[in-house]
Formats: sequence, structure tokens, C-alpha cells
Amino acid sequence: MAKRTQNTKPKSRRRPRSARRDGAWLRSVSSFFGRLPVGLMLLAIGIGLGFGIGIALTQMAPTLMRHLELGDGETVVAEKPAKKTPTKQTSIKKKAEQPAFVEKPAAPQQPSEDVEEANTVAQQSAAVPAIAEEGAHQSAEITTPPPDEPVSEATQQAALPTPAAREPDLPLWLQNSVASRDPGDRPMITIVLDDVGVAPQHAEMAIALPAPIVLSIMTYAKDAATLARAAHAKGHEIMVHMPMQPMNAAINPGPNALTVGMEAQEIRRRVDWGLDRLAGYVGFNNHMGSRFTQDPVGMRVVLAEAKRRGLLFLDSKTIAGSVGDTLAAEMGVTHIARDVFLDDDMSEAAVARQLAQAEAIARKQGYAVAIGHPHSATIAVLKRWLPDAKARGFAIVPLTTIIKKREGVAG
Repeated sequence: MAKRTQNTKPKSRRRPRSARRDGAWLRSVSSFFGRLPVGLMLLAIGIGLGFGIGIALTQMAPTLMRHLELGDGETVVAEKPAKKTPTKQTSIKKKAEQPAFVEKPAAPQQPSEDVEEANTVAQQSAAVPAIAEEGAHQSAEITTPPPDEPVSEATQQAALPTPAAREPDLPLWLQNSVASRDPGDRPMITIVLDDVGVAPQHAEMAIALPAPIVLSIMTYAKDAATLARAAHAKGHEIMVHMPMQPMNAAINPGPNALTVGMEAQEIRRRVDWGLDRLAGYVGFNNHMGSRFTQDPVGMRVVLAEAKRRGLLFLDSKTIAGSVGDTLAAEMGVTHIARDVFLDDDMSEAAVARQLAQAEAIARKQGYAVAIGHPHSATIAVLKRWLPDAKARGFAIVPLTTIIKKREGVAG
């Protein structure tokens, strides 16, 4: 019997079901994309890449923003104030160092925790803010410029104090100073409100404050002489607010502003124009001026005019690099510099904090000069603060009282 031959055909190896499923899926995807047009495939790839990049940028955004903020901050950080060089003012202060400038151990009332905290940063006040006009000084927006002609002599005389109060032998800053009681040992604070007269309703609120407040009336304010007369009648001290060139060229400081590079004759003409708009003032301070007050050439012309007229100069310190205070001491001009800005942040809480800082400085050096503006918030806080500060042992005085006390001048 013939022997059956065995089927020697090798058995095919079967792949596992999972491998078959994976292969089928890949073949399906490959087949699907193979049937797609090339343009549509490129569009899909682009959308995918864009989505991925977007997610990556979202994750990196906080870090990038922090770097950008730090970079911007480096351009606007306030300069540290230069160390004050010994001046005539310093020698006068040493000569006049008396108990009136040293707070007695038994103070009328210990400073609050807020005041003590403010005391730790009091020394930084001369440099903060480095440039102030971008904030509160913008309240002095220019409306209708006044005529170029100065105020008539009759109007000026009407704004002056009574003749009995004037002594021709005294410099003008003493002739027109507002009388005040001797503060004794109490720390003194002077409140100066700038930009008065730009907004009539704000000027009225400033004049209505309890005296004595120093009101710095804008040179181009309408009815500047009338405002000076009304302020004198209320017992306030008067200054002239002199427009000067700011660092920011986009900001207009006002008509007849003093600018760097101007001829000395033109500077004197503009100073005369501003000072002739009103009368009865003790001196002037700079409106804006973060650029001009750094220019010793122009400032020397301005201060020479102050000395010739017997006026005092208040350096608003709108920038830490101002040469006004130091140059005035060198030239023998009666001068003083502000210590605190009240309302660069125009909120009541911020104004109250700045007043606490002024108190801390006054307790430390015997006096403080705080500059603000007749904003509604500033006026509201001052109405509450003035009687409270007096009750806590502070003397609210005219600017000339601090200078008289500091320099040992009678009058």
C-alpha cells in the first residue's frame, strides 16, 4: 500500500490580534491622510504648530512680563538725593540751634504707630517722587492764558497788606509775611498749596481753609491779584507759582514758562511778568521745572532776581537733581525746600499717609514743609487734619515762620 505523503506546507504564523488591530489603525490613518489634498495637510500642520507655540508662550508670559517691568522701571526710578553740601544755611542753623528745634522728652503726645513707621522713610522724602508734575501738577491744566500786560499798580496796591504792617527797611519776604504766634518747642508744619487760581472753585476751597495755609498762586491764573487779596484777608501767606520747563516735553507748563537755553534777558522778562501779576507775596516756587531747576545757568538768573527783590525761594524739588536750594544758599538768597508731596496719589488715604510722614519729619528736624494742590480729596483731608494736628502738639505755621525760627530772624 502506497504510503501517503504528508503535507509539508509550512503553517503560516499568525500575528497577535493586538498587532493586527494596531496595523489596521495605522493603515487607516495613512490611507486617510493619503487621500487628503496637500494644501489641507499643510494647513492642519500649521494649526497644530500654532497651537503648540501658543501654549508655550502662555507658560512663559509671566516671566517675560516681569523682565519687561523691571526694564521699564529702571528708566523712571527716583534718583537718590545727593548729599547736601555745607552751605550758609547750615551754618545759620547751627547758630540758631535752640531748644525750640529739639523736641522735649515729654512730648504733648507720643506719635502714633503710623507716624513712627513714616519716620523710618522720612529721609527718602526729598527724592520721592523724582518727577512730580506727571501726577498732581497736571491739575494745572491751561485754560485761557491771561493778557501779557501786567496788573495795574492800583490793583497791586489793593492786594498788599495794610501800610502799617510794612517796614520799608525789611526785605519783601519779611514785609509781607503773615504774623503768627511763637510756636515755642512745638514741631512746625507748613502746608503749601500750589496751582491756586487755575480752577476757580478749587481756589475758593483753598482760601476757605483755616489759616494759616500758604497759597502759591499761578502766574497765569485769572484774577490772580484778586485771589491774593482774598487770601490775605483770610490770613493766608501768599507765594507766586512760577512755571518752569519739565523733563517731559509733551507737558505744557504754561504761558511765559522758563526754559533751558533761554537768554538771561528773556528769563528776567518772564520772571518780572509773573511777579507783576499780583502782589503781597513773600516769594515764589517752581511749577513743574524738573528740567529747568537742574540748570544752574538759568537758575542763577532767577535767584538773582529773587535776591534783588528781597524774596524767598521755595524749591519744590520736583526732581532730586534740582540745584535751586543749594544755589540759593550759595548766592545768599533766603530759601527753603519742601520735605513732602501730599497728593501725587490723589486719594484721601494717600494724603493722610503723607501728612503722617510730614509729622514724622517735623518731630525729627523741628519743622516740615508739605506741598499739595487744591484737589477735593486734599482739601477734605486737610479740614480734618488741621485741628487734630494742633491738638496733638504740632504748630501749623506760615512758611516765613519756619525760616525766621531757623535763621534766628526777628519779625
